[in-house]
Amino acid sequence: MKVWPYVLNITETKNVEEIYFFDFGDNKDEACALAISQGKCQFIDGKPNKQTVKITVETKDWIAILSKELMIDEAIADGKLVIEGDDQTLEKFERYFSGDPEGKQVKHDNYSITENEKQLQEGKWTKPRKVLGLIGSPRKRGATAFLYSIIKQGLDDSDCEIDTVYLPDLKNKTCKGCFTCWHGKDKKCVHDDDVNELIHKLHEYDLMILAAPVYLDGLPGALKNFFDRTLSILEPEFILKDGHCRHPVRYPKMPHLVLLSPCGYTEIDNFSPMVEHVKAICKNMHLTYLEEILIPATWIMTIPNLQPLYLPIFEAIKQSGKDIIASGKISEKMKKQITKPIFSKGQILAVYNSRL
Repeated sequence: MKVWPYVLNITETKNVEEIYFFDFGDNKDEACALAISQGKCQFIDGKPNKQTVKITVETKDWIAILSKELMIDEAIADGKLVIEGDDQTLEKFERYFSGDPEGKQVKHDNYSITENEKQLQEGKWTKPRKVLGLIGSPRKRGATAFLYSIIKQGLDDSDCEIDTVYLPDLKNKTCKGCFTCWHGKDKKCVHDDDVNELIHKLHEYDLMILAAPVYLDGLPGALKNFFDRTLSILEPEFILKDGHCRHPVRYPKMPHLVLLSPCGYTEIDNFSPMVEHVKAICKNMHLTYLEEILIPATWIMTIPNLQPLYLPIFEAIKQSGKDIIASGKISEKMKKQITKPIFSKGQILAVYNSRL
């Protein structure tokens, strides 16, 4: 019973004055009361000096009622539950102790919905002024950097400020899971490194191009570590967003996100696990997931004597950069052009294996 004050619904009880006395007939030592007053609840060990409601029930029957194994009407009819109060006593009790069903009982001045999320919900688009290109591949001259250089040409043509960060160049310590960023005196990450500085600058950007290759069906380690560290810009409280538990963020705005990803395999479904993971990260971090540019068998595009065959695809990637800035979307025509196969799967396998 001592847990009940923690699940008090503050909104429902802000004007309530009630004292519930529980008489557990089988165990007089466990008799207790819950005193509700103006949105607060106090647990009283033993019988209170006064009461507004008395509930007489054996411990095992009360547990069965709470777990819905024993219906209230049945318990009353069988004499297992005796209520001295009005007809709505238990209905009100359930409402008063319903916790925080809307996720609004939070302490900090924080943001449960950010400006970028509102913008997307309302179907509005504002041209990004500042863009972060975050490259997460450990290979600085690999396919990911190659593709990013192409989409950046489209971004450059759109007259916006672009900061390109090569993540493996940064000091990027592993999250310790210590929660000092939530519960420490200064509420700061214990790691004072490059990544900590970048994380607290994310809100300054309007758009993030996340350039990430598929590594064993997911993000490369440096990027996973980076997103683990973003916990430090969230608040510890739970809120509900779209009926799902989340944390509020400490900044009023976060960037929109576009995923740019190459993969060695030929099938588009190889991107599915990572795409779902990035979408989940966006929901938790209050980023807004706009689009993805997914390019299978990217390595073959980097072979110099084959690149002329891929010029239409490169142009489509470049145009996608322009389109994202202009409208936040990539047209279906561009997507089809980007994923249009030049070689058959059998030809790609033959080329790859011949180069080993």
